[in-house]
Amino acid sequence: MRYESDSLGSLPIPEDAYYGVHTERGRQNFAVSGITLGHFPQFIAGMVMIKKAAALANAEIGALPTATARAICQAADDVLEGKIKPNQFPVDIIQGGGCVSTHMNINEVLANRANEIITGEKGYEFIHPNNHVNMGQSTNDVMPTALKITLHFYILNLINSLNTLDNVLDEKVEEFKDIVKLSRTCLQDAVPITLGQEFSAYQTLIKRSIQKLENQADACLDIPLGATAVGTGLGSRMGYVNAVYPHLRKVTGLTVRKDPNFFDGLQNGDFFIELSATLKAIATGLSKMATDLRILSSGNRTGMKEIILPAVQAGSSIMPGKINPSFPELINQVAYQVCGNDATVTMAVEGIELDLNIWDSIIAKCLFESCELMTRSIPLFANKCVRGIIANREECLHQAENTLSLAVVISMVFGYDVGVKTAKYAHQHNLSIKQAAIDLDILTPELAEELLDPHMLTDASRSVEIINRMAEKQKEKVDKVIQTIPLDTRENIFEVMLKMTLADQKLSQEEEIVMKIIAEALQLGDKVAEISLNSGEQVYLNDLALMNERDRELTYICAAWVSEIDDDIAGEEIALLEEIRTQLNIDKRRAGFLKKKVHQIHKDDSSLVPQWEESPWWEEFERLLVKAISLVKQS
Repeated sequence: MRYESDSLGSLPIPEDAYYGVHTERGRQNFAVSGITLGHFPQFIAGMVMIKKAAALANAEIGALPTATARAICQAADDVLEGKIKPNQFPVDIIQGGGCVSTHMNINEVLANRANEIITGEKGYEFIHPNNHVNMGQSTNDVMPTALKITLHFYILNLINSLNTLDNVLDEKVEEFKDIVKLSRTCLQDAVPITLGQEFSAYQTLIKRSIQKLENQADACLDIPLGATAVGTGLGSRMGYVNAVYPHLRKVTGLTVRKDPNFFDGLQNGDFFIELSATLKAIATGLSKMATDLRILSSGNRTGMKEIILPAVQAGSSIMPGKINPSFPELINQVAYQVCGNDATVTMAVEGIELDLNIWDSIIAKCLFESCELMTRSIPLFANKCVRGIIANREECLHQAENTLSLAVVISMVFGYDVGVKTAKYAHQHNLSIKQAAIDLDILTPELAEELLDPHMLTDASRSVEIINRMAEKQKEKVDKVIQTIPLDTRENIFEVMLKMTLADQKLSQEEEIVMKIIAEALQLGDKVAEISLNSGEQVYLNDLALMNERDRELTYICAAWVSEIDDDIAGEEIALLEEIRTQLNIDKRRAGFLKKKVHQIHKDDSSLVPQWEESPWWEEFERLLVKAISLVKQS
């Protein structure tokens, strides 16, 4: 045991220790986390490389004897080569005092070893930790410089791990490209998707994360070495700053760059916030992926059962045969820790005061830990979990074919309310949307097979082409049916509906727009321009009684429909409908029958559709005409 003294007194130091009194004082003061500087060899290496570059620079400008610089460089190499063990760096990574204890631990180890190289004994007789090892430097510029250099290497390691996962995901995207399954939104059934498409989202996140990390690894190379205590460079010799950067580039192998503003480099920690946020974004993205895998593999009899995760260990001490999603759960917990570290980094950066960031120790601890956790866990997750995922092809297809969400396709062709009606019917009768559409005579079996093929629906270009073609065919079909009504009858229908709309002696802007839409549905073309929609103008009806019976009944049905859909039926409308009935020469009993049929058509359309999901009333009109034609033919 040897003794060393500082201003506070003397302390015993183990004989084999290369550190000195300042390190021992820090070790005793801050033994709180059990995680020492020795736990982070890359951080030690970063500081030691700075010391070596500084010694070379100071020797170059004549501030340090060549022999002294050579001994310091040899001591630095001994640390870098592992000849000096991690137990020589016993200071807790979390400490007060602006990281002076960490810095002096490095200075003392290098000084003792350099002195030993020259004299054969530890001590500071020939080389001093402050005067020589720390020449031209301060804790305040060495620590952030070492922190950023270390983070550069940590980030590169993390990128390598992410590349491993990227490669595995690339294999899975290809393997699963033709496996159709059901997507889910708000944990409820959505529309078909392929498992490959789902996994492509995971891969894209990883690729984007790698790009972000590459940018931040480069940003780590902007360093404040030479700023000394507060950014003024006080304490360094002339020429030191210009000399130290080339040497540091050679020692580290990195293209380090001088911070454009040393004061900013010492005071502000926004870079650490940004890096921490990126780490958090990657961790939470991975956690989302892990949670998805846990959900998709849930079962094995009663869950979603879409994928099978590889078994890596027994899943229960009491339930035989149970397999847990162990690696996804690992990733979830890594993410929780990274998020906690991000909160700490955020608080530490916010807590910087005046001219120096004194919280480098806790920032370093959190960022190093986050990088290490993800660097170590991601390859395990990739190789022991993701690579071995098996898709349950049959279960995936079954769920995709039987989801009620396929009703979205029906709504795109026939209208939203028809889609809702189909979904409700399928739900009530425990049918697929395909079978429900067939049962409701919405689609023929052949069309249903083509339009509701889950494989087709995962291909945007194919699905758009087929749905558009179906919608156009449906529109052509309706148009042809409407064209069977003579033009003069269609004009009379429009006139009668307009007169019913004007029963209250006014025509709102909405009603005017609706009447124009109805005119288009009746295929009146340019003739609608000849029909005045001015609410102050009297509408005169043609001699309605001259039409044939079918057309007179069609006209009455349309007039009755306007009355049916009006929530506030006024006396004027009732009287006007009766006047129209008389002009159409339809007896009261027949008119009553037709009104009931109109009511039934409206009721059938809305019976399975909640009020808030009904289409605007005027969108029913074309369907009404088609059904009315069938109705009057049957009657």
